[in-house]
Amino acid sequence: MIEILISLGLSLSSQASLTANDVMRSGEIITQFNVSPPDDIWQQETADLLGREVRKPIREQDTRAARLVKRNQLVTLKYMKGPLEISLNGRALGEAAENESVSVLNLESRQIVEGIVQSGGWIWVK
Repeated sequence: MIEILISLGLSLSSQASLTANDVMRSGEIITQFNVSPPDDIWQQETADLLGREVRKPIREQDTRAARLVKRNQLVTLKYMKGPLEISLNGRALGEAAENESVSVLNLESRQIVEGIVQSGGWIWVK
């Protein structure tokens, strides 16, 4: 599933945004099957976009790096120092892309630690 943020600045009371569930091209009609609202909760602002036509291509500034870690996802925490490596289970408290920082709840100690997301989706804790 390809997710692309569609931010449509309409004359609504606030700016509504939806996430495309697949590639959307200019002229395509927005339906509840090809887009998802933030946190999968439809609000009046996002529902008002249903039935409207996509009219312009998505620009690079409308995108971001792919999130390798999502909120509440179970992840592997790795503490490394020299030849010593300790791996633990954790629960992500936010979302992040590769090389971005994220807070994680260490499920064994119940401590919140900060780490850097690595390409395999695991978290490096210094």
